[in-house]
Amino acid sequence: MSKSSLKLLEKEIEDAIICISVLQQEDHYAEMSKQFAKLLASLQQHQLITASLKLLVEPAQCLHETKILLESLQEAQQRQYRKKRLLTHRQILQLWLRKNINYQREFLPKLF
Repeated sequence: MSKSSLKLLEKEIEDAIICISVLQQEDHYAEMSKQFAKLLASLQQHQLITASLKLLVEPAQCLHETKILLESLQEAQQRQYRKKRLLTHRQILQLWLRKNINYQREFLPKLF
């Protein structure tokens, strides 16, 4: 994968985190899931994950936001295995949002 396509993906992820954070504040969970599904499709298109959400690359090889998203996906899969439940977008999103520094600093304090 080329550096320019990785940078475009990184920008797409950065935009998505902002959009999804705003949607979460407004309790628009259906739209939040749609946005996240588009993001997962983009990760698939860039051959970072499979259709079953298995990682095809090591998160450490990716740029910062992509790395955080892939690590969140990995962590959600591990938690899902323990709980014997289906993995949902909301579970992955919650992990991803908690790991994102901008979300922690800007959006999380507004929730309380």
